[in-house]
Amino acid sequence: MSRLLRYQIEGEDRFLSISLEFTPQRVGPQEIHLPIWRPGRYQAQYFAKNIATIQTSKGSIVKSSLSTWTLDVDSLDPVVLSYKYFADQPDAGGCVSQSDLLYINFIACLIFPHRGENRPCEVKITLPGNRETACSLPTYGSGFRAKSYRELVDSPFIAAPEVFSHRWQSHGVTFYVQGVGPKHHFSPRLLQAYARFVDYQIAYMEGFPGKKYHFLHWICPKPFYHGVEHTASTMMVMGPEDRDSYDDFIGLASHELFHVWNVATIRPKELLPYDYTRQVIFDTGWVVEGITTYLGDWFLWASGVVTADEYVGMLLGNLKLHFERDGASKQSLVESSIDLWLDGYGQALPGKRVSIYFKGALVALALDLMIRQKFSHQRSLRDVLLAMKSEFKKGYTRADFYTLVEKVYEAPLSDFWRIWVEGNEPLAKRIGDLMAFVGLEFKESPLRLEIQNSASLAAFQLANSPNRHI
Repeated sequence: MSRLLRYQIEGEDRFLSISLEFTPQRVGPQEIHLPIWRPGRYQAQYFAKNIATIQTSKGSIVKSSLSTWTLDVDSLDPVVLSYKYFADQPDAGGCVSQSDLLYINFIACLIFPHRGENRPCEVKITLPGNRETACSLPTYGSGFRAKSYRELVDSPFIAAPEVFSHRWQSHGVTFYVQGVGPKHHFSPRLLQAYARFVDYQIAYMEGFPGKKYHFLHWICPKPFYHGVEHTASTMMVMGPEDRDSYDDFIGLASHELFHVWNVATIRPKELLPYDYTRQVIFDTGWVVEGITTYLGDWFLWASGVVTADEYVGMLLGNLKLHFERDGASKQSLVESSIDLWLDGYGQALPGKRVSIYFKGALVALALDLMIRQKFSHQRSLRDVLLAMKSEFKKGYTRADFYTLVEKVYEAPLSDFWRIWVEGNEPLAKRIGDLMAFVGLEFKESPLRLEIQNSASLAAFQLANSPNRHI
């Protein structure tokens, strides 16, 4: 009995015409789902709002909950389900169907049978003539094959009359820079920057979990800044077309690449495996996003893409986003990790929530500096990440993370967790004291960050780093 899920997709003006052919595994009621959320954005989005109705080739199908339909299966013969999906969400996690662009995040638009997340998939996409494509999936005829629905929906797709493409190898891994938009955005300077921080991150983490990786870009007409991580790619949307996107792209791409380790590979236990049909609450979003935000910028400096002064400016920018916007907020990082599912990523109740990105980055910076200071730069946050890679193959809890960090630090950190992660106390004086160790002076009023000792700052960049491998 075939387990293959066969999808066919054709773009129309602002819609995708989609069909799914599959062989039921049993007779009786069969639930059909569309994901309510996507990894990388911990918020229910209910993509089913973009589907009016679903037709079936045999039997009957009815809507049974917000993102679920029930199919009446009376035999084990193949069945075809067809529907139209409204494709007009121009961000890094949506779908867009236009005359000159077909851009699909499969997780937003492809239904699947209950418990079918591990079934192999085949996708055929009908395109007008003279279209170039980009996707991390292996091609198969006029489409793609994926080992599972999970792999398929982790692999965004772009088709346009012209797609920029550049590739190179690092540590035996093939990397691609591909994108739609004016070619001047894909400058030699940008490509060299990508190659530098790619080399550095792979050396820092002592290997890459895959054999290839795609940096996918859409430079769109409207002002925009958004990126989403995937196991074998990242999708980044930037606009408008006439702006200089270099600084934003290097920062976003470095951040999204590190998510290959920190969430795509090393994952909170609640996310193993992903359950696309329900809200998945976890309290370690600050580990996933905070460490990645902090290190994403630090990698640009450590790899030589930006200067020390530029890095200090980036660090100050993140500090401002916490202290000037969220510094007096009532919630802890633990509470705000949970409440992303409640409030989303927009404005919450004033004074309520802190950012798991920016306060999370503050915590990551503090941990890195504390470890470096205690061990004279012979240990750092890198030791924590490498230990996570080794020890958390089956996921981790907040308690697991605490225990591992304390093992690297060789001492309890109960007060640190209580104040920095589980509390809402002001942290300016504490982080200022820690940054003095690496030659930085931080003042809260007015907020500023200045280099006081270049030699100490250089040690922050170079000590306990994998530079020797590059």
